[in-house]
Amino acid sequence: MTTLNLDSFRDQHGYPTRWSTTDVDSYLVIGEIAPPAPLPYTYAEMQSVAADYQRSAADQKAIADRLAADGHDTAAGIWRRGARGARELAAAARLGWPAFEAHLNGW
Repeated sequence: MTTLNLDSFRDQHGYPTRWSTTDVDSYLVIGEIAPPAPLPYTYAEMQSVAADYQRSAADQKAIADRLAADGHDTAAGIWRRGARGARELAAAARLGWPAFEAHLNGW
């Protein structure tokens, strides 16, 4: 028995640009009967996550600058890479959960 949901419908019917009018209507009806699950985080929550990552990036950059000033270039490079990663996560989080999840999964 197949589950009635939007994902299984797409799996069975292929790429939406090749659907007939009947397929589109069926998809819309299924969406009304069994809507997709809500995203795990709202857009506002993701903005908060983005701000946290941005603060983390700033803190890591400050540590990297301090280490570089003391002559610890290798350690400073490690902290700079961490700051760059935090900035990338912040940028993805600003776009909302789907983009953030895609970034985490390397899509």
